[in-house]
Amino acid sequence: MADQVRHEAGTLPGAQAMRLPADMLLVASVIFCAALFGIMTRPVGFLAAFWPANAVLLGLMIREPRLASFGGWIAAFAGYVAADLVTGGTLRMTLWLTAANLTEALTGYVLFRALAEDHRRMRWPQSIVVLFAVCCCAAAMSAFVGAGVSTAYFGRDFATSLELWFSTELANTTVMLPVMLAAPRLADIRLPRRIDLSAQGLRRATPAIALAASILLGSLIGGPGSFAFPVPALLWCAVSYSLFATASLTLCFTIWGMVIITGAFADLPADTDLVAWGKSIRLALALIALAPLAVASINANRNQLLKRLKDMVEHDEMTGALTRATFLERSERHLSQDGTAAVLMLDIDRFKSVNDRHGHAAGDVALVAFAAAVRAALRPGDLFGRLGGEEFAVFLPRATQAEAQALAGRIRRAVEERPVDIGDGSRLTITVSIGLALQATIARPSLDALLATADAALYQAKAGGRNRVETAA
Repeated sequence: MADQVRHEAGTLPGAQAMRLPADMLLVASVIFCAALFGIMTRPVGFLAAFWPANAVLLGLMIREPRLASFGGWIAAFAGYVAADLVTGGTLRMTLWLTAANLTEALTGYVLFRALAEDHRRMRWPQSIVVLFAVCCCAAAMSAFVGAGVSTAYFGRDFATSLELWFSTELANTTVMLPVMLAAPRLADIRLPRRIDLSAQGLRRATPAIALAASILLGSLIGGPGSFAFPVPALLWCAVSYSLFATASLTLCFTIWGMVIITGAFADLPADTDLVAWGKSIRLALALIALAPLAVASINANRNQLLKRLKDMVEHDEMTGALTRATFLERSERHLSQDGTAAVLMLDIDRFKSVNDRHGHAAGDVALVAFAAAVRAALRPGDLFGRLGGEEFAVFLPRATQAEAQALAGRIRRAVEERPVDIGDGSRLTITVSIGLALQATIARPSLDALLATADAALYQAKAGGRNRVETAA
């Protein structure tokens, strides 16, 4: 109840008001830094070669809806304006550019909010196509607002400015937004304690190494087709890494491609149409980026389906315990590796009377409650399986006698203390009898011998009055 009160208190208007200044500061700071990075990529006479700020803002608003308040958008406006003004931008041009940037982010936000959550997190195979369509719409809206900047300040006609703005923003958003949407929560990030230099670690790093090598090769050879050299390595990364890792590597590839384009301007013939040349390459980079992103999304969806199928095969549908075959297979593997182990045989006391008196539906509820109580008492790494009916087993790897007895007692108490609500307003109290066998007490330890010994101890616990733990001599 106290947790519920605290949770509800966190959603009160007063609590939201207290968090608003911090959220606004966060949004303003992030957008300021992202915009500053983009400004640093501006070649003379052009807009930014790579502008991540709009995609970063859109990703923030989608991932954290509380930021998409009126105050959050005002903070984003302040971040854009501050970054441009501190780098020497004029107020008129800054406000114009900021209006175009916010138009793109707002358009993308409205469209993404209309999509399913799985699309927003790119969990479906077609999500990349949907994302690309949203990016096209957002880039187009931004181009209509901002294209006049190139006309007013760089002397280009409106149609050319429109095409240039659209192609640039489409490339920026297509490669940056997937990184924002696929990024794990900060609490879920686990940094490795050391670099894995084993053969397995090096094999896992090979696709990324191949990508770096192909980028280096493209830089050395140069030419208009050099940006396509890393494509095979990108696809290799897509089938080897997570969607977030693939999106991050694709982003690195695209930034490199943008740098190559910008750096090549000085080497082109004087009569080259730099705007048309750059526009074409940026669109090509955006379309190339779709391939590894789509492959990674499909691969992630396939892996998720395989994991779900594996869980269905390996776990009992009702109780969530391991199936008999899976429990025996995993226990055999642990037994061959660990020096000590213990097995518990568990049987719900008088379970048949529960079915007879209250019906099989109540018996199913009792089984689910029993399994939940047992799982809550186990240690990480312990195996819990359903052998059949109301009979379950627990395998305790590396458990001493004292540890096994303490855990068995904890399970017995947890089951007894958890009332079972059978749905008609009444509650049942169930108990469990447990037989314990230790690997060290068996002359020729095997899983079959451990289970048989634990089963014999279980019958002793039943004969001794039930709701007790009996350790095999």
